[in-house]
Amino acid sequence: MSVTLEHVTIQYGQLKAVNDVSATFPHGSTGLLGPNGAGKSSLIKGLLSLVSIHSGKASILGKDVAQERKAIRQLIGYMPEDDCLIPGLTGIGMVQYTGELSGMSRSDAMQRAHELLFVVGLEEARYRNVETYSAGMKQRIKLAQALVHDPELLFLDEPTSGMDPKGRQEMLDLIEDISHRGRMSIVLASHILVDVERTCQRVVIMNRGKVLEQGSVEDLRKSYAGTYTVRIEGDQEKFINALKRAKCVVQPNGNTLWDVTLPKGKRTDLILTAAKETRVQIRRLVASVQTLEDVFVKLIGEEQHADL
Repeated sequence: MSVTLEHVTIQYGQLKAVNDVSATFPHGSTGLLGPNGAGKSSLIKGLLSLVSIHSGKASILGKDVAQERKAIRQLIGYMPEDDCLIPGLTGIGMVQYTGELSGMSRSDAMQRAHELLFVVGLEEARYRNVETYSAGMKQRIKLAQALVHDPELLFLDEPTSGMDPKGRQEMLDLIEDISHRGRMSIVLASHILVDVERTCQRVVIMNRGKVLEQGSVEDLRKSYAGTYTVRIEGDQEKFINALKRAKCVVQPNGNTLWDVTLPKGKRTDLILTAAKETRVQIRRLVASVQTLEDVFVKLIGEEQHADL
């Protein structure tokens, strides 16, 4: 496993940003998915010992986060969401400096910096000061500094933030290329679902500091395949009550549609039977969970509904 978490809690005062989280991030590419404020950045910072873990245990590449911080930092790259660039340094100077901080010699760090700035598309801006870079260029230089020492595990926190559509696609292409080479594992934290679905094989979904689901993208899609969007004509209340008696989970989807989640192992015959019994006509019956975004919206909706 690249990362293992056992009942990890991270809090600021009385606020639990990460609340009793247990999760695994195997080798390969894993998306850490959740809305803003879900606890994604706090979790990564806790793993990197940038904030304290209040309780629980965590390990990275088999090393204990609490006991082997220095060894872990030699093995990982980190592209933070926040600005981490040093004003006054050129692009080449910034990447070279981070390489030297990682233990590389000055000449090796300089050579590697030139290589990476070409890879991320900043070769023509390498001698410009980093504070003059656009938002998209700053994201690219942050990726370069995270890669300079060829880490085994790469943490990317909102890597496409502030980028225009063309730059965003190019950043995702870079991440996909890194992932497909297979030598470096990736944890990509994002609230942009299509970015995670495109680049990651597995996903951990968080909200309000807790893990709601984790698994492969394909398995999560399949596990929620029993959700359908329904529109009827007739007595809606009787129809919904009949579905609930049959152990279905029913939620409104706009003014005229309902999302119906069938019990595991049940088929759409159950919906048709409820319609027949309550004498309503079904005008629409389609699968409502087809993408990772559908799964995410359903999970967040279920949690909010449970709090009511």
